[in-house]
Amino acid sequence: MTILFGTLGWRPQSLMPSIKSTEGLERVVFYHSAHEKSRAARSKVLELCGTLGVPATAIELSDAFNLFQIATRIREDVVKSRKDGTAIRFNIAGGTRLMSSAALLVCILAGIPTTYVHDETYEEIQLPLFRLNYADHLSAKQREILAYLVAHRERPPNETTLAKALGVHKSTMNHHVKQLVAKGVVEVGPDPKDTRAHLIRATPGAELLVG
Repeated sequence: MTILFGTLGWRPQSLMPSIKSTEGLERVVFYHSAHEKSRAARSKVLELCGTLGVPATAIELSDAFNLFQIATRIREDVVKSRKDGTAIRFNIAGGTRLMSSAALLVCILAGIPTTYVHDETYEEIQLPLFRLNYADHLSAKQREILAYLVAHRERPPNETTLAKALGVHKSTMNHHVKQLVAKGVVEVGPDPKDTRAHLIRATPGAELLVG
């Protein structure tokens, strides 16, 4: 069984081909803006799903121009759906540019098969994305460290505090932190309260790799 995710703009035709072509379609989840034309398109998509007997959930986004906020919401929904072992497919053809970009970002990070629908011919085009999860390129301990840093973003720890919190020797933590810095998901900066110490922070967007 497959869950089809999608972003929807003003044209229901951008999502409909994927609804019709997805084999073993269990349900449809799609995101749209608060614009009246998007709501009209939503009605058409829900009508098609009703005709096909496929459950559908339409999610109206309060800010269709906030890439990070949209990506975070989509990622959370995808993670919940994947816990059941269900296959995921994503159509990124509709919505604001930032909405479809946020969806594409999640698909790249999570290795989700991704489809684009041509604006004029409505032909489905499969994007050549590797089906790999970026988070898998972190060790279990590195994921744990990153999750801790994300959870404590407002009060970033220094290396000693981080090592104690996660039960790791300081030299071992130093090794992990250097690797995470090299991978671009962690940054180290001076502590304004202690010139001898450095604070460790998760980079913006690191939330999309943990959870």
